[in-house]
Amino acid sequence: MSSKRDLLELSAQSAARKSRTKITYAAYPLPTEGFVRLPSVLAVLGVSKSSFLNGVKSGLYPAGKLLSSRCRVWSAAEIRALLDKIGGVK
Repeated sequence: MSSKRDLLELSAQSAARKSRTKITYAAYPLPTEGFVRLPSVLAVLGVSKSSFLNGVKSGLYPAGKLLSSRCRVWSAAEIRALLDKIGGVK
């Protein structure tokens, strides 16, 4: 029979094998110029990812520019203009 300790070790080993590395990007304040990625835009605007992407589809938010097939960026100037328009914090 397996002891409780053996079961805990087995589950820990299983969890270690199943773990995946997820790439995350830290959200920083808007730079004075240049481009920012989605996590920074969301942090500054204070909206969820789905709300922001729905706003992009409806024309409420800027669409940004594609750097590659999986990398979209937004101009810091566009986001600052949007904050001025909607009355957000800079």
